[in-house]
Amino acid sequence: MSKSAGARRPESVLAEVAALQRAGARGVLATPLSSTGSVPLSAHSKLLLREDGSIAGTIGGGPLELRAPGAARDVLTSGEAQILQFDLDQDEAAESGMICGGECTVLLEPVSPGRAEDVYAAVARAEKEQKPVVFITLLPSPAGSEKLVFLPNGALIGEAGDQQLLDVITETAKETLVAGRPRLIERPLLAHFDPIVPHPTVCIFGAGHVAIPLAHLAGLVGFRVVVTDDREEFANRKRFPHAGNVVVASVSDAFASLSVGDDSYVIAVTRGHAMDEEVVANALSTPAHYIGMIGSKRKVAAVFDRLRQRGFSDEDLARVHAPIGLDIGADTVEEIAVSIVAELIAVRRSA
Repeated sequence: MSKSAGARRPESVLAEVAALQRAGARGVLATPLSSTGSVPLSAHSKLLLREDGSIAGTIGGGPLELRAPGAARDVLTSGEAQILQFDLDQDEAAESGMICGGECTVLLEPVSPGRAEDVYAAVARAEKEQKPVVFITLLPSPAGSEKLVFLPNGALIGEAGDQQLLDVITETAKETLVAGRPRLIERPLLAHFDPIVPHPTVCIFGAGHVAIPLAHLAGLVGFRVVVTDDREEFANRKRFPHAGNVVVASVSDAFASLSVGDDSYVIAVTRGHAMDEEVVANALSTPAHYIGMIGSKRKVAAVFDRLRQRGFSDEDLARVHAPIGLDIGADTVEEIAVSIVAELIAVRRSA
């Protein structure tokens, strides 16, 4: 028998926008549209500046976020969106820890109750349900923008214009969802397409000392974390307050209750060789994107020998990252967790 405890996942910036609108408050959403040079931001960066001065998210820190609040006040006052060009010279770049400067185009748009509220709500709902969507911003002029959301079934929420534009938007959204990266098009209309895809899931089997920093770090870098162990005194919300789910179950019961798909990462850090072997054996029967097992080379060899005796081929075992983690000379529990999460990132980014 298994038990599980769920937790509210940290909300994305777009979900925070939906929450702000539900509360009847205002703010400004900053979205980078394009960049060149050494600008310290991710393609998926977003920043919500609330009217009360609080913020959610980031567009890279440094000079970008230093300048953003002043521009946001102008947007709040006017109620009109602005597209701003940020040019970072070498002195500013050096202060931000960058090698050289760069340019970044950022869209700042007002957020208020009733303004594209159905679109933001649809994105928040899709994120909660772990469904992929494309968040679309139409930019008819620097002073205005319209919002759409493209759903996996091909439907659009929001006003899309005539049929010709609708066809372009739909086709571009499909391509963006497949590519998994934001895209700015300029013809036949200026529009920004941002894929919002579910976080990949890390299933950590074993709730011992390594699992605590491992779960925390994996969550910080964007994985949904599930921790499972057959001991309730180890697998509990007190030890793993930020995990998406904590499951008390045997290895076989846990696999039966979890949906391990091709976007799942399975990690075996249990209290013994035999249990790690069971985790790997079960994981190899799934399409898991990543399978990793902790242990020395001697332990790995012994476990692999037993798995071969159970009928697993060398091709099967080649799917297993063992010993787990990047070789950074890790010694402490926390360093081991860093090495494992570094490998997870490397695998995710190479996909």
